[in-house]
Amino acid sequence: MKPFTKSLKTIGVAVAFAATSMAASAPAVAQSLSDILARVQQDSQELSAENEQRLNEFRRASSEQESAMAAARGELNAANARGNALGAQFDANQAQINDLDAQLQEQAGDFGQLVGEFRAVVGEVQPLMRESLASFEYPGRYEGLAEVAEAVALPTREELDRLPKAILQEMIAQSEVKTFVSPVSMGGSDESVEEVAVTRVGTFIAATDNDAGFVTIERAGNGDFFLEKLERQPGGRFRSAFQSLIRADEGSTLTVPFDPNRGELFKIEGDKPGLAERVNQGGVVGYIVLTLLVIGLTVALFKIITLFFMGNAIRSTAKTKQAGDGNPLARVFEAYETNKNADLETLELKLDEQILRESPKIERYNDIVKVLAAVAPLMGLLGTVIGMIITFTAITNFGAGDPKLMAGGISVALMTTVLGLVAAIPLLLTHALAAAMARGNQQILDEQAAGLVAERAERGGAA
Repeated sequence: MKPFTKSLKTIGVAVAFAATSMAASAPAVAQSLSDILARVQQDSQELSAENEQRLNEFRRASSEQESAMAAARGELNAANARGNALGAQFDANQAQINDLDAQLQEQAGDFGQLVGEFRAVVGEVQPLMRESLASFEYPGRYEGLAEVAEAVALPTREELDRLPKAILQEMIAQSEVKTFVSPVSMGGSDESVEEVAVTRVGTFIAATDNDAGFVTIERAGNGDFFLEKLERQPGGRFRSAFQSLIRADEGSTLTVPFDPNRGELFKIEGDKPGLAERVNQGGVVGYIVLTLLVIGLTVALFKIITLFFMGNAIRSTAKTKQAGDGNPLARVFEAYETNKNADLETLELKLDEQILRESPKIERYNDIVKVLAAVAPLMGLLGTVIGMIITFTAITNFGAGDPKLMAGGISVALMTTVLGLVAAIPLLLTHALAAAMARGNQQILDEQAAGLVAERAERGGAA
């Protein structure tokens, strides 16, 4: 920036000088040539001083850089010398280690072979013990074996004894029913970990004491194993059986659920959909079928109850022969009393007319139940077709490699069929019952009317 400023000053001086020269001929010149010369000399002196200062600063900086370079070269030479010394020491130490290792192998003899067998057996049993429920009751036993197996030095007698003790401990644990306290992940969205009492059956299944919630062994991202409570527990019969075991007295014999996969089968059992989930799998068609079932059963039950009380009233009237309008038979008797003086044929026609009036009341709503019983399986079939369309659409779009992509359509296809049958069967049964009760009441009316006609005919013949 300084050279540029100086150049501007020089150019300014030249421009001023030229302007002054051009204006010398003007009569109104306010500055003399001597003043301009003095200004130029002053600027030249300032430029020379600044150049001298910059040169001195450059010389000082160059001297400092040479000193720093010399110091860096000295440090580098010292570091190289130290590195060579350390390398030589490392080679000497490595040679000494190799000599000592050879002496160790020679002196170890059969003991070295024993250590090799120990490490081989530890490698075989480590995976089993890492995923054993007993490891949560006896923490640190796996780490102790791994420490001995991975050590460079020969193990001591006490360290070698860890393996048979751990194996014996695992064998005993497989035959125990024992309660211990261990951290358990409660699962869910918060993934909270709590210290709770856990009862295990051997090394296969375990559940928390407070609510008999089954736990399973899971593996964290860092490779550690931990106990996690199943988010979806299996059916109540499994948990109630295990709850009985938790509360049982020592020495008692009980039958409890068993999972050789350490809770994985219980996890599969818990993931099975419940009744509400299965109904949801049927989709809109499934809900329509259930609506038809509710409407049909409501109408059928109403009709059955109505026919039951009507039948009781008809049978009571059949005994008393009391005319009136309280029930169909009473109204038939009322028609007989009204037309008992008519001729036999007219009387018979009047009774038939009254029975025909009563028949629709007796059979009312039965056809609705019958229609709903026929429509329900048809709706289930419609849902089946819709589910198959969904399934084939998924196959077309994504292929048949992943069954989960087709599960939704298959669920709709199967559940709507099931719901249609579930709706049709009770509707058919209730319709059959209501129809039988209606026919029974109708038959009583026909019998009583025929009896009245026969009685009138007998009296007419006797007269």
